[in-house]
Amino acid sequence: MIVKSIGAHSIEQQLAYRESGAWPQFTLADQVRHWAAVRPAAIAVVDGTDGREITYGQLAEDAARVGNWLVRRGVHVGDGISVQLPNRYETVVIETAASMVGGCINPLLPNYRRKELAYFLRVSDARVLVTPAIYRRYNHAALASELNAEHGGRFLHLVVDHEGYEHEGTPLSDALASDPLESFPAVSPQAVSELIFTSGTEAQPKAVMHTEETVNHSVRASFDHLRLGEDDVVWMPSPVGHSTGFNFGVRMALVHGLPVVLQDIWNPDHAAELIERHRCTYTLAASTFLTDLLRAAEQSNRDISSMRSFGCGGGPVAAELVREAAGLGVNVLRIYGSTEGLIISWNQSSAPPVKREETDGLPPVGTRVVAWDDHGRPLATGEVGELMVHGPNVCVGFFGDPERTAATLTPDGWLHSGDLGFIDEDGYVTVVGRKKETIIRGGLNIAPREIEDLLIAMPGVCDVAVIGVSDRRLGEIVGVCLVAESGYRPALEEIVDYLSANDLATYKMPQYLTLVQELPRTPTGKVRKTELAAAIDSERKSEE
Repeated sequence: MIVKSIGAHSIEQQLAYRESGAWPQFTLADQVRHWAAVRPAAIAVVDGTDGREITYGQLAEDAARVGNWLVRRGVHVGDGISVQLPNRYETVVIETAASMVGGCINPLLPNYRRKELAYFLRVSDARVLVTPAIYRRYNHAALASELNAEHGGRFLHLVVDHEGYEHEGTPLSDALASDPLESFPAVSPQAVSELIFTSGTEAQPKAVMHTEETVNHSVRASFDHLRLGEDDVVWMPSPVGHSTGFNFGVRMALVHGLPVVLQDIWNPDHAAELIERHRCTYTLAASTFLTDLLRAAEQSNRDISSMRSFGCGGGPVAAELVREAAGLGVNVLRIYGSTEGLIISWNQSSAPPVKREETDGLPPVGTRVVAWDDHGRPLATGEVGELMVHGPNVCVGFFGDPERTAATLTPDGWLHSGDLGFIDEDGYVTVVGRKKETIIRGGLNIAPREIEDLLIAMPGVCDVAVIGVSDRRLGEIVGVCLVAESGYRPALEEIVDYLSANDLATYKMPQYLTLVQELPRTPTGKVRKTELAAAIDSERKSEE
């Protein structure tokens, strides 16, 4: 069961946020019911896979049916509900239903496998797990059944149907056949409502806790910051199994009564077609999506100029890319955010071109960002230090991990971002690097240590270092520097096969391998990864 913890914010701060309206006193389900009452025929979700267009009235009814199914099976307010689903309409139904019954939503990426999923279920103590039956040829239902048996049958398994497929979980169609829930449990916006695991900032992902207050503040403040309105249309290709897609795609739309166009499997030609057909105006996605979209639109002559608010972050966003997008009528607004701090800074359409091209924008109203030195002292304008964040957008801690919470959140509510950056004379934030060595591949964080721990156990491997290798499309890819036993020269394919056999997620797989005689180390034994990265960049340039 998820605890009700607001440990990152003092009592005085909590009261001030509520009295000022900075912390909204509504839930995701409240907003869906509101729009279903005042605009039942308005489109809530467009499923880009099969073209379904679902109204707010239908979404509210479907969610109420699933909510009734959950309540009748003993799901209580505060219970964890893990949702490992792709970008489909059914995912929105489940998440809305979870909010209706006061469950703590734990969105999970569909490409997680046994190793990650077992860890998440154990840490979160989920009461419900929702998966596809089969998705992209992987049998999720079978894995869930195995894990449930290992967990002593502790969670309910709800399966999004796969026609003609036998599985042990309850089909979603059964839940949708229930009567709609008429009496909703009392749900406080102050309770923890989201448990989101970081996608790899450390060897063991952190379970970040947010309340409806913290996350709805960030969603609403971002809406105002970007000057969005009722005529906007959300397009979301980022996975809804993580904070970006869920909160700044699905939640952004449903809180404000907008339609969200969901794209599941990434295909840039399909993306351009969806944007053109539905006149999508807003998204938040990594630069990988933007780069591919621009190429596809140029080749197909699709009109994507409706995209006036393309939030782009999760890794470096080149000024050249911002300018290139503008040539096709796409207004790129660089962003800086995190699972812990949600939206920390975001550019605006009204900002001068140099700010939109070279900085990561201004903090939304209510959020403060400063750069600190290693001694916790604020730095002067333009000086690089760790970016510290304070405001009603900051998470309330890490579930079941008071040590990490204390190390990341100061007693007076400042969040250690772990990122390096500076604030210019106009208050714009620019991120220049990371204190830790996280690899950001296409917007997803990857912890090198997790891969290193697996590879060091591989027969024939003497030493190994995993680093981020720059990549034009993805920002970074995983590179492996390996010291092998004499006479052994493994190929990249052999490394990937070994990691696959050890249940490593596909997006974490290495795409570059170099064999070295030894790893450069400091006098204290720490690997000099910057030297390795420089050597690899030099080697790759000589090969081009």
